[in-house]
Amino acid sequence: MLKRGFSIMLIFTLMLGFIAVPMDKPNAAEPVTLKVGWTAEADSISPFIAYSISATEIFKLIYDPLVAFDNELNPVGRLAKSWQVSDDNLTWTFTLQEGVKWHDGEAFTAKDVKFTYELLQESGLGLYAGSLDGVTSIETPDDFTVVIKTDEPKANMLQMTTPILPEHIWKDIKMEELETWPNESPVGTGAFKFVENKAGEYIKLEKNDDYFYKKANVDNLLLILYANTDTMVQSLKIGEIDAAINLGAHHVKMLEKEADFDVVSTATHGFTELSINTWKDAKSKGNPLLKIKEVRQAMSYAIDKEKLINIAYGGQAAAGSTLIPPSLDFWHYKPTDEELRTYNPEKAKELLESAGFADQDGNGIREDEEGNELNFRFMVRSETSEEVRAGEMIASMFEEVGIGTKVEAVDDGLLGDRVYDNADFDLFIWGWGTDADPTTILNVMASDQIGSLSDSYYSNEEYDQLLDQQAKIIDQNERQKVVHEMQKILYDEAPYIILLYDNAIQAVNKTKWEGWKKVEGVYFFSFNHENYLDVKPVTAKEEPATDSGKSDAKGSAGEEKEESNSSSAPVILAVIAAAVILMGILIYRKKKKGISIDDDM
Repeated sequence: MLKRGFSIMLIFTLMLGFIAVPMDKPNAAEPVTLKVGWTAEADSISPFIAYSISATEIFKLIYDPLVAFDNELNPVGRLAKSWQVSDDNLTWTFTLQEGVKWHDGEAFTAKDVKFTYELLQESGLGLYAGSLDGVTSIETPDDFTVVIKTDEPKANMLQMTTPILPEHIWKDIKMEELETWPNESPVGTGAFKFVENKAGEYIKLEKNDDYFYKKANVDNLLLILYANTDTMVQSLKIGEIDAAINLGAHHVKMLEKEADFDVVSTATHGFTELSINTWKDAKSKGNPLLKIKEVRQAMSYAIDKEKLINIAYGGQAAAGSTLIPPSLDFWHYKPTDEELRTYNPEKAKELLESAGFADQDGNGIREDEEGNELNFRFMVRSETSEEVRAGEMIASMFEEVGIGTKVEAVDDGLLGDRVYDNADFDLFIWGWGTDADPTTILNVMASDQIGSLSDSYYSNEEYDQLLDQQAKIIDQNERQKVVHEMQKILYDEAPYIILLYDNAIQAVNKTKWEGWKKVEGVYFFSFNHENYLDVKPVTAKEEPATDSGKSDAKGSAGEEKEESNSSSAPVILAVIAAAVILMGILIYRKKKKGISIDDDM
């Protein structure tokens, strides 16, 4: 099926080349649509439900926070134009922008901020609720002033990127409905308005002409879902899309040879981990042997991360260790040489022996004195070829030290279901991205996040206390010490084995578009939305008078159709139309996929 699809695309491309139709000639009179391909669909467009990085990318475009990040990750005003903090660091006064409108024309006021924060706090739902810990009261003395009080100094007050929601829409949603209300037509104040979300295919946004901050140069933004990265790359190469996210390591050299594209492969603020079920509750459906720290540490010694990266990830990553990635250098804890667990299968065997596990029956798998084998279920994500390959390699490495696994490739939906069904798993590979402040990612391992953000079901009272402590330390150097200690605890306990720090691999078309902007080395999934605002078509060049006609088709995935301004022979248009129909069918079929809840970067 795939080969047949490529043949259709090739025919289409050759036809266009033969009739010398200029591709994508900019025309100021026509809407400009930026088309971006990705392979990880947003799990929801409700801030109370979503956990995926794809969803947060959409939130950045539709909504605004009080304070955002500039390109150097300094806090800058967005819905807040200025702020002050009291001498005791317990009272923050934000002065808001005036004249800001919601996308439906209603006026934005301080009451929206108070409503959003209080609703998130009360519900405790979603990625953003945890960032509001410590807020004790919110007052709105007038429409453009918000006064936030805390019980202790709040270190991350200016690093909260919580999207502010319209009270006049969300006030009608009952608390018990927040976890299921889909927010199908989100209304924000952001740079883009929501148009359509066709699950499994695309999400379409349009420019907010009344945006108070900086207006986008494009009229429409189409985020198109692809079932696999190879198909997405082919679409990029033939001009169906203008940029691609979530590319595979094997695409880097391929696209670097193409003059039309700029390819980035750079360390980003995320990691891929082997998550281990450590839940001690009787309801856990996981293998209880994984509660033994020495077993988890032995697994860590058994994995050759460098080999994993070179073979499964094409060298496009760095070996992982602690929870906060090195890209956030100030917060990252680097284990000492004595602490670091590098590949050492003999050390793994020693640890297992000392923990009472030996292969007594000669079947290659160690067991304890009661005959309980170190044999685990191991899920990998079927949509990500790198992780499938990594899972196979890890299973082989475990086998060398006497640990058995049964590898199962599952889609993201099934993986999520099992993880959150009373921890019905032993091991799985997944990943996280994080923001500039350490609290969010540290919060993932908190005891009170079991059943919510936590996916290893880890619980440690000392860690929880330190999490609370670091959030109240204003002095960054003092806070760093606590954040480092927390990572040291996690590294020793090994509820996660951080396999690698991922590279974000993305490509943009620099021949058709200009103004691409990288923040922290990446175009997409960065800390702000500047890239989407600045990019624009390359200024049009005059075409010879004999050239005419047009391209860029309408597919079933909702791509914009540009009318031909040519008087070319109808037969040529008929040929193009026939090809377009075929392409439309192909696009629809190739973009069908399950919903992702991962931060696939």
